Amino acid sequence: MGMLQTVTVRSLFWVIRCLPVRLAGALGAGLGRAVFYLDAKHREIAQRNLVRVHPDRPRRWRRRMARESFAELGRSIFELPHVFLRSERFLRSRVQIEGEDVLRAAVREGKGVFITACHHGNWELGALMFSQLGLDSNFLYRSLRQAPLNAYLKQCRERFGAVMHARNEGMRWMPRVLKRGGCVSFMIDQHLSDGIQVPFLGHLANTTPLPATVIYRYSTPVFGVTLQRLGKGFHFRLKLWPIPVPDASPAGDKDADAYHLMWRINRSFAPLIVEDPAWLWVHRRWWVLEEERGAREAVYGTP
Repeated sequence: MGMLQTVTVRSLFWVIRCLPVRLAGALGAGLGRAVFYLDAKHREIAQRNLVRVHPDRPRRWRRRMARESFAELGRSIFELPHVFLRSERFLRSRVQIEGEDVLRAAVREGKGVFITACHHGNWELGALMFSQLGLDSNFLYRSLRQAPLNAYLKQCRERFGAVMHARNEGMRWMPRVLKRGGCVSFMIDQHLSDGIQVPFLGHLANTTPLPATVIYRYSTPVFGVTLQRLGKGFHFRLKLWPIPVPDASPAGDKDADAYHLMWRINRSFAPLIVEDPAWLWVHRRWWVLEEERGAREAVYGTP
């Protein structure tokens, strides 16, 4: 079954790759809008998330935002064959970069760099840009259950020199990468069942505490990154910004350190995604609030 899925995906990729990229994106956006009306479950999740973040906005506005979120997701999915199969020269010609000099200066310090990202816009293209820039690029990812399909997608993601590290492989590779001055990238906007509760867009959400221990141990600088679409076509701006790391707790409270660091990271993304349909609004980011009420913020307060 896994091999059949891989053959199907590869075949679809090559077919869509033959279309002009703008047409492929437009078809994906149209399909995404159709799915919005057909997929009641995820439509409800998106609208529930928008009610949480924008309770004062009109219902019509929230519905339009949810629909356009589906459209943007469809557009990005149908662009994947071009992202994974087109040349490096083609992809570089479609992306402007803002903040590259600051990132390279941090890399030259030799302490490695943590790069945090969200599922915002065409994040697969954004991930490929770091290896295209010649950086020692390493990504933490969740592998698929279908081994052949996972292997194919891993090959696509690593084609310019990046290295993908599955979550189930452990984290021993991470200190080695940082010691040699490499970059470690990971997503911070997914619900993590064993994560810590930190505000995201103003509401508590289970968040990975992964960076904190390593960052404080190795004094590693932290950056945020997002890929912003310019218009409706296949043109983007990759925006990078440094995130100040708060001082470690005098009492050596590692839980508090993790909370305050992730609070700053989450806050740095808020202005970029709070009213942007390009973010993955269909994800149950605030699952913890739907299932239980957390008290993390009450314990540590607002940094």
